[in-house]
Amino acid sequence: MIALNTEPMHVLLVGLGNRGNMWAEVIDGLPDAVLSGAMDIDPQRRAVIAQKYPGIPIYDTLGEALTAAGHDAVVLVTPPDGHLAQAEQIFAAGLPLIAEKPLTVSLPDSIKIVAMAEAANLPLTICLNFRYLPVSQAKRRLVLSGDFGAPGMGQFVYQRNRDGLRPGLNRYPLSMQHPMMLEQSIHHLDLIRYCYDREVVSLSCRTWNPPWSMYAHDSSVQCLLTMEGGLQVNYIGTWTSGWNEPHFLWRTDCADGVIIQRDLFTDIATAARTDTTLTPVPITDARAYYDDTAALLKTFIEARRAGSATPCDGRDHLRTLALCFAGIESSASGTIVDMRQFYERNGLSHLI
Repeated sequence: MIALNTEPMHVLLVGLGNRGNMWAEVIDGLPDAVLSGAMDIDPQRRAVIAQKYPGIPIYDTLGEALTAAGHDAVVLVTPPDGHLAQAEQIFAAGLPLIAEKPLTVSLPDSIKIVAMAEAANLPLTICLNFRYLPVSQAKRRLVLSGDFGAPGMGQFVYQRNRDGLRPGLNRYPLSMQHPMMLEQSIHHLDLIRYCYDREVVSLSCRTWNPPWSMYAHDSSVQCLLTMEGGLQVNYIGTWTSGWNEPHFLWRTDCADGVIIQRDLFTDIATAARTDTTLTPVPITDARAYYDDTAALLKTFIEARRAGSATPCDGRDHLRTLALCFAGIESSASGTIVDMRQFYERNGLSHLI
């Protein structure tokens, strides 16, 4: 029997903004990982990381970072419009890649990156870390258990007044096209696919921007998703709510009861058809954005050691990203989009 490699994975971190700093803490705190280097073009960001993690090699160009020895994988935490060129360099250096979502803001560019990874036989994982929240894991288990019968209707509501100028938040969503869809709804649509464990057959979507929005483009999304098995899911999400207090509700009506989640990061409960009150579902406490990211990275490392498929791989992400762009197409055309036909039109027939 061949022994598995149990050495810590040496991870090069590319992009040292707010999310990059989260990633640095995650990597540093995981016994199975080592921060082998960090790169950013911003000298102030490099200085912050150098102070927090003395002795870590710091680079100001991706080329220099990739030339240096000692990396087993790259975590890419840069704005998505640069991912195509950066991924090409990373795969040319022979390194596996974990990239923050969205993989790119262009479906053809994302298809190119996935093809590059497969041609180089290198793992590509997209950081859909919300899948690894204990509440998401509980939701999926409850749905798949069948304890409340088959799911027939879903309602997913996410309403937030997101201050895009708040310190610690990325600025690029303020000027990008479809910021809500490609930066936030992408997580929600991915959770819908993951927790229900089925694909979308067709969707009708509308995206828009309220008059008081600080975003240059559509900051609100509403979709009706028809999923395999006839499950209907109504989704609405916004970054420009008229109230600063956030509101979240994900309700799933099944044949014999309901599963209700009242917070994106916690609080899930169930009720059978004849129950008069909800019963809370016990879940493990978790530090959002950190513990779920650590769980994804740990799963990635374990898969590399075992030689098995890594989580949230490129093809899987293309299915979620296709929903985002199909939604954008539906809104622009005012039509219902058939996903099989969308795949065929956009070079994704291999996913059917």
